[in-house]
Amino acid sequence: MHPRPGTPPRIRFRALVPLALFALLHALPACAAFHLNEITKVMVGLNGNNTVQAVELKMLASGENLVSGISIRTYDAAGALTDSLGTFSASVPNGTAGRFILCATHNFAATFGITPDLVIKPGFLDGTGQVSFEKPTCFVNALAYGAVTAPKNGTTSASALTASGASILVRTIDNATIPSCPMSEDAAANFQLVTATNVTPVTFTNNAGASVQVFPTAAGVGDILPAAVSLRVYPNPFNRGARIVAPGYGYLAVYDIRGRVVRSWGSLGVAPAVAGPMRLTWDGTDAEGRRLASGIYFVQYGLSPKNRARVVLVR
Repeated sequence: MHPRPGTPPRIRFRALVPLALFALLHALPACAAFHLNEITKVMVGLNGNNTVQAVELKMLASGENLVSGISIRTYDAAGALTDSLGTFSASVPNGTAGRFILCATHNFAATFGITPDLVIKPGFLDGTGQVSFEKPTCFVNALAYGAVTAPKNGTTSASALTASGASILVRTIDNATIPSCPMSEDAAANFQLVTATNVTPVTFTNNAGASVQVFPTAAGVGDILPAAVSLRVYPNPFNRGARIVAPGYGYLAVYDIRGRVVRSWGSLGVAPAVAGPMRLTWDGTDAEGRRLASGIYFVQYGLSPKNRARVVLVR
C-alpha cells in the first residue's frame, strides 16, 4: 500500500518499522530452542564392556528443551559419520537453564538404575572418536577425543577415552552462551579425563533431576564373578532376604548407589581367623535396622572393589 500524497516522511518511516522487525525476526535461524545445549560428560564403557555408554548434556539457557528431531551421532578420527545412535521423538519436559539431558544405553540404565531421556544403542568409539548432538538444520555440539585429525566443531580433541574401568570425559569449562551452529568447542581445554572410583564417583543426571554416581566396580545382575572371588548373592533381585556367600570370614559391606556404606559385618584391617566360605543373610536393612528403599546396592568382600556384586532390592 502506497502512502497518500502529502504523507509526512516521519509517518511513512513509522509505518515501515513493524514490517522491518517482522522480516528480521523471521530471518532468525530455526535452531533457537535447542542450540545452547553442551555436552558435559561422555562414557564409552565400563570395566571393558562397550555396551555401557552414556552422554550427558546441559542447557546453558532456559527454553533449550525443544530437542525433538535431534540425534546422537558418532564420527571417526577423520570426521566421517560412523553411526546414528538415537533420535529424540519429543522435547524433554524441563527447560530451565542448568538442567541436564541424559542419553544412555539400556545397559547403562540397568546397571546404575536411572531412566535416560533418550535410550541410545551402543556405538561410541573406543579410544579415538567423536560424539555429536545434532539435527539437519543445526550441528549443535560435538566432543572429539583421542587422536582426532578432523574435529567436527573445533581445532582440538580431548584425551583418549577407553572402556577400561570407569573412564569418563568431564567438562570443566562451559561454552559461551552465544547462538551459533555449531557451538565452537576447545575439547583439550574444556574437558578432563576422570577415572571414577567408589570413593570419587562421577555423577550423571537426567532431565527429571534424578542422579546416579558411576564407579567401576558395578557388576550386572547376571554377571558371573571370577571363580577365585566366589562372592555370590542370591536371590537377585530380592525382597525379604538375600543370601550372601563370601570366600572367608572377613570384612563385608553393602554400598548404596552413591557409594555410601549402609551395612557392614566384620572389621576393617582384621584378617579373617576362620577359613570360609562365610554365609549370612541380609534382610535389606541398614546398620540401624531401618528398612532401605528399593534400588541397586553393591555387596563387597574385603577392600578390593574386584570382589563386589550388584544386588537389586525390591519392596
